[in-house]
Amino acid sequence: MDFLSTLKLVKGLFAILALFVWARVILSWIPHNQYNEITRTVFNVTEPLLKPIRNLIPTSSLNIDISPFILLFALNMAESLALRTFVY
Repeated sequence: MDFLSTLKLVKGLFAILALFVWARVILSWIPHNQYNEITRTVFNVTEPLLKPIRNLIPTSSLNIDISPFILLFALNMAESLALRTFVY
């Protein structure tokens, strides 16, 4: 695998993770069937990443969960760090 392919793979993996997180956010806003296979897949992929953040940061008094946005920020930072590691 060449250098450019590795960069594309890293960017692709982080993009897919971000899409799963955004899907989770959207699912939290609309009524959904929790037994649907796609919904379960989204929850199975994102919950192991969101749970530690939820344990660290309590929900606000308005009962708003900001953990997906913290996860998106962390994924962005991790992607940037990974890409810098490959470039330098």
